[in-house]
Amino acid sequence: MQAKASLGLPPLAGLCGYERAARPGFSVEDNVRLMRRYNYLKGRLYEASAAFMNPTPEWELKCAFSLHLYLDADHAQTIRERVAELREPPLHLDACPDPALEALMDELLRAEDSVERLAGIFGVLRPALRAAFQAHLDRNNPLFDHPTCRMLRILRDEEDEMLGWGAEALAALAKDEAARARAEAFQAHLAAYLKTAGGVSGEDERLPAGELPPKRAAAPFVPDTMPQRDARSREVYNFNYRPNNIYMDEAADLDERNLALMFKRFHEIDVPEMMSSIVLQTQGKPWKYYRDMGRQIWDEARHAMMGEVWFVKRGVDWSKYPNHVGWSMHLNLEREPIERHIILYYIEQSLMDGRTGKKKEWKIAQAAGDDLTTYFQDYDWADEVLHAQIGRRWLKPEVGGTAKLMERGREIAQRPTHTIDERAKTTPQVDWWPAFVRDVLGKESTSNAGMEDRLTPDFDRSKALASG
Repeated sequence: MQAKASLGLPPLAGLCGYERAARPGFSVEDNVRLMRRYNYLKGRLYEASAAFMNPTPEWELKCAFSLHLYLDADHAQTIRERVAELREPPLHLDACPDPALEALMDELLRAEDSVERLAGIFGVLRPALRAAFQAHLDRNNPLFDHPTCRMLRILRDEEDEMLGWGAEALAALAKDEAARARAEAFQAHLAAYLKTAGGVSGEDERLPAGELPPKRAAAPFVPDTMPQRDARSREVYNFNYRPNNIYMDEAADLDERNLALMFKRFHEIDVPEMMSSIVLQTQGKPWKYYRDMGRQIWDEARHAMMGEVWFVKRGVDWSKYPNHVGWSMHLNLEREPIERHIILYYIEQSLMDGRTGKKKEWKIAQAAGDDLTTYFQDYDWADEVLHAQIGRRWLKPEVGGTAKLMERGREIAQRPTHTIDERAKTTPQVDWWPAFVRDVLGKESTSNAGMEDRLTPDFDRSKALASG
């Protein structure tokens, strides 16, 4: 293409040359049609990560599902905002754009174990989404639809990061021939359903519905909210847990209190387990609610990884001591979704008290002279301020202001915890903390805090707060 003489400066803000700019890309209507499909798949992937959180036992998968759930929520929110800029109200984005896509995602939810979950997500769904984003970019006009192209590049690049992790994770779990065969079979199963939908874009040749393999989704999906852990969490029904008391024990050595803080962070994997059940069982909220909750789920997983990183740096084998599931288990099984969220807010708002809350935790780490713990607690504190705001944002219109929410939280926390009481009967309630201190710090424990609770199976953070 011949252009007039210029000053030799790169034209068109450096996005492309004149020839590429003069080639029309997708129309507004076509963009919206594609983004409706992307949005639907992102929302259902969010659901899948939440649904897989509790029945998946592997620590690393729980952490990754937390991140991917947040990214999918954020991507869906970005897509919705872009659609609203294209003369389209975003309200219709809550509807399924293609029944074949619905059937595909319903089948994904029926993955039976970690191998199938990884195979479905990282062997079929995410590669197809990534390819669709790239194809959209290749055909679109980089100048005149720059906002869409920029969005797609962000989605594509973050999809690449997820796919890189997923490939390694699937290879690690599908080492033997039987596991590989299960993975390949489930991938083929989902690939057929995706082909019936015409691919992510809906533009590919469609497989006739009559040629589909028998569907697994023969009955309504009922999520499994009973938290599962692999063997590294040890006796998950040993509910003896003293770190909540020890970190506040002024009579204990600071290094032991610092250790208690890091086990508290590590123990926070139970928050993604609990919060995932809230979003699964709470329907009809604005998408920003699910995005906010997804952000908090990811933050809580990062807090758990603070403890993990501290242990690894110190050479601590964290699999030698119990990391119980009591808090997430009893809330998931015994409390309504909104009650779980109220309990979460109740805890986080209580932690805003500078005398006993997150500021106090940061000061303990600082006094202990542990730079890494101090760094972790600094960000943990900042995150919890945000989380208290999220709780107020979504609970206040439904329940009431802070005083009402705290009153409700206190009442919920003081209720009996029947599932914990029953599960405690299956496992000796052993005080493991002194051995942990000897193992990590090479000395005897200097704290008796929490000894009165050592055989109380329902001792947990919400009940501790409720009792003052």
